[in-house]
Amino acid sequence: MSDTQLNLPERSALLALMTLTREVSNAGLADELGITIEKRARERLVDLGYIRAWQTGRYRAWMHELTDEGWRRCGEELGSPAPERASKPTRLQYALTRRFAAFMARSDLRVADIFALDDEPTVPAVDIIGRIRAAYAALAATPGSWVGLARLRHTVADIPRADLDATLLRLVLEREVRLNPEFDQKTLTEADRAAALRMGGTDVHLMSIGRP
Repeated sequence: MSDTQLNLPERSALLALMTLTREVSNAGLADELGITIEKRARERLVDLGYIRAWQTGRYRAWMHELTDEGWRRCGEELGSPAPERASKPTRLQYALTRRFAAFMARSDLRVADIFALDDEPTVPAVDIIGRIRAAYAALAATPGSWVGLARLRHTVADIPRADLDATLLRLVLEREVRLNPEFDQKTLTEADRAAALRMGGTDVHLMSIGRP
């Protein structure tokens, strides 16, 4: 067990990255789990060697990923006792994760056995990016014009939605890629609404790659 104590934001950041099992931005964390990794927690976790963090894209968005040491620390954190004077919700969180850790110990399981394998994309990310770009090129009238996500999803319907959504959120960090909402909501069909992607607390319906 490590002697280094983590505060609740640091612990929550590690467990969130463990749960998602991939590199993820603060926008992605907020959309899927309702948290973000703030500067103080990010810098300490990087210094401890538990996560990698870097900025990317035209908005210089922060991306985060667990290191091997971070995965090991997550296993320890699952079985750690609640801090003194912890709030009731915090005590509940620790109680639940300790139960989980006890089950893993009895079953001779590691955190990677549960989290790292089950959520592996069924299609390699690089292949999905190529498929998205090819589908957009086929649908767009000109480079940079807007294409509805409903049409895009229909073109690559064989890609699981979770894999496609995760790749779109990664792709939008590139300089020439944009995802926007349809500002005239009255024009949206049921298919458009069903195809929307949640990003930064907003549903987006349109994609653009390149500049007109």
